[in-house]
Amino acid sequence: MIRKAKDDFQGRTLAALPTLLEKLAYICSLQTPEGKYEHWGLTRTFGEAPAQEAIGAAHAETAAELTRLPVREIYRELLNAMENPMNAEALKPNSFVLKAPVKDDGLLSAHLQLIQNSLASLLQQIPPDGPAA
Repeated sequence: MIRKAKDDFQGRTLAALPTLLEKLAYICSLQTPEGKYEHWGLTRTFGEAPAQEAIGAAHAETAAELTRLPVREIYRELLNAMENPMNAEALKPNSFVLKAPVKDDGLLSAHLQLIQNSLASLLQQIPPDGPAA
């Protein structure tokens, strides 16, 4: 059942998001301060434990994959994501958060924080009329 929940989450939910950055930002938005994930549809379909495990596994995999990308590529992903009006609120500096799964070590969390801070700094450099072509 857990594998099916993970396949469903990755194949349906995450597949709709074109970049790793968007996928990770979305997963992070599902995480509560206590570290659980809130996804009504997945929980209703597969149950609480399989949904938590599926999203947690996808969170760990996506976070690790993003940390292997050069900052230049992550920045390109951010610029592409910003072109989608549906991302406007999620990518604002006060709501855009990259965090590691709660069970993870501090190194991944620190790395994601560095990526988030780097992107915030780069975003401040974008002129008001948008990035140069």
